[in-house]
Amino acid sequence: MKIEKVGVSSAALVFGGIFAVLGAIGGFLEGISGMFELSFKIGIIQGLGVGVLETIMLIVMYAVIGLIVGLIVGAICAWAFNHSSRLFGGIEITVKE
Repeated sequence: MKIEKVGVSSAALVFGGIFAVLGAIGGFLEGISGMFELSFKIGIIQGLGVGVLETIMLIVMYAVIGLIVGLIVGAICAWAFNHSSRLFGGIEITVKE
């Protein structure tokens, strides 16, 4: 079996989805660490309140940025693969049924 062509839009959507999930995880981790840092600086209650808002904003922001970047990177990678597979013959894979 040989992969000779990849759909640009489908690859872009897959990359976008992966990057969005990774961005959301990164935003969550950064928000949680910021929450604890703020708790020590301005007090536990205020720090947790501001930290929760910051965490939500970071999750959404990182996921949206990850989606946009993933769409662009996925489209570029699929386009590059399609053009290079004409020169080099694609990728051979073995599938066990």
